[in-house]
Amino acid sequence: MNDIWKTLSIIAQIVAYILAVIVIVQIIRLVFGGSWEKEDIILALLTLTITLVFGIMGYLININNRISKVERMIYGHIQWHKGINSKF
Repeated sequence: MNDIWKTLSIIAQIVAYILAVIVIVQIIRLVFGGSWEKEDIILALLTLTITLVFGIMGYLININNRISKVERMIYGHIQWHKGINSKF
């Protein structure tokens, strides 16, 4: 399950980078004249924001799973020091 979230996070980040480059090019073209309409650029920026949120969300879920594993190991180790039988 961790691999799925990690893969989705990487894919979302790649899509976000590609979309960011396209939007930056369009903003530069808008400054120099001849580009998408302003509304289209705003819509593209909103789409970029949503894509970045999904990329970050996948990364955070992956990090949360890793932290929970370490927390269980530390808790088990502390219980072992206290003399309470607990599995890591």
